[in-house]
Amino acid sequence: MENNRSKLIPFTSFVAGSLLGAGIAILLAPQSGKKTRRDIIHLGRVARNKAEGLQLQLRHACEDWTDKVMDEVQDGFGRSREWTEKTQQGILHALDSAKDYVKKEIRGVMHTQG
Repeated sequence: MENNRSKLIPFTSFVAGSLLGAGIAILLAPQSGKKTRRDIIHLGRVARNKAEGLQLQLRHACEDWTDKVMDEVQDGFGRSREWTEKTQQGILHALDSAKDYVKKEIRGVMHTQG
């Protein structure tokens, strides 16, 4: 996300500067009021289209980032689930071994006393 943002800042600055410069040029150019109004309307439409394009790029960048985060979270859940299952199996095996050992010791004590 940070990488996408750093790429958009210079582009956004360039677009904003270009539009501001074009707006000033239109206002200072020697032409009729009707043509100036038409140029300002056109400049507004161009600015709106560029803003919509930037908004679309930003939305796609956010969606990509969200997808990446969700993939990482799901991978983490999968790894933790796998670890839990392995740990549970290890604990059950250790308890079975302990139970067998205790039974063997009890038999040994019973056999020695008997």
